Amino acid sequence: MCQDADGRRTFSDVPCGPDAKRLDVRPASGGAAVNPTATMANEYYDVRGLTFADLRREIDAKGPEGWWGAATTRIAFHVDTRMTREGCVVQDVHATASSRVRLPRWANRHEAVRQVQDQWDSAFRSLDLHERGHVRISLETARDVERVIRAIPPEPSCEALEAEAKRRGDELAAREGELQARYDRDTDHGRRQWTPYR
Repeated sequence: MCQDADGRRTFSDVPCGPDAKRLDVRPASGGAAVNPTATMANEYYDVRGLTFADLRREIDAKGPEGWWGAATTRIAFHVDTRMTREGCVVQDVHATASSRVRLPRWANRHEAVRQVQDQWDSAFRSLDLHERGHVRISLETARDVERVIRAIPPEPSCEALEAEAKRRGDELAAREGELQARYDRDTDHGRRQWTPYR
C-alpha cells in the first residue's frame, strides 16, 4: 500500500513507492476455506384437535421431554496431519454439524376453523424459528472448530498435534453447550421469539 501524489492510497502487488507498506491479504484462517458439512433432519409427532387448547393438551402429552419441540445437535471433526521440517502440521480439518429437529405436526388441520389454523401457524413458525437457532449455534461452532484447529502451530509429533486438536475441539464443544443453554435462557425457550407474521 502506498500514497500517490494526491495523498490517496493505492494498492499494488509490487513495491509502489518509498513509503510502501506490505499488507497480508490472506484470509484469517490461513488461506484454507472454512466450510463444515451441515446436516439437518426434521422429525414430527402427530397431534390432533379442533381448538388451540386441544392442540396444547396433545403437545403437552406427546412433546419431547415436555417441550413443544427440540433440537439435538452433534459436532464431529477429522484432522489430517503431515510431518514437515518444522514439525507436524495440520494439512486439513473438516468439521460436521449434525442436527435433528423434532416438531409437532397437526394431523387433522383441515377439520378446524381458519382462526385456529392461523393461531397454529403463528405458534409453529415461532417454534421452528427457535429450534433453527439451536441449529445455527451448532453450525457456527463447527466453523470455529475448523478455524481454531487450522491455527494450531507445528507440534513435535503428530500425536501431540492430534491431542491439541482434541483439546481445542472439546473446549469448543463445551462452549457450544453453554451457548445453547444461554440461548434457551435468553429466549425463555422460544417464548420471547413469538413471530406472528403471515
